[in-house]
Amino acid sequence: DSLGLFQQRPSAGWGSREQISDPEYAAKKFFEKAIPNDKKHPDYAKTRLAQSVQISAFPDAYAKWDKEAEKIVADFLG
Repeated sequence: DSLGLFQQRPSAGWGSREQISDPEYAAKKFFEKAIPNDKKHPDYAKTRLAQSVQISAFPDAYAKWDKEAEKIVADFLG
């Protein structure tokens, strides 16, 4: 039942189907967990940080997209 940009699940308490389908809402909910986790664990790699928030059944899957994500962010930031 994962939905939206962050593949969040209503059954995991991320919000309603409608809420987590809204990119702004989904991003806000992600960062509400990611920022405190990053402050608590500044040594975490970004892939581990993502896993600490999302709690995926496939924790190693984030690494597959790491380089592409870096490029997207770099392109966005200019």
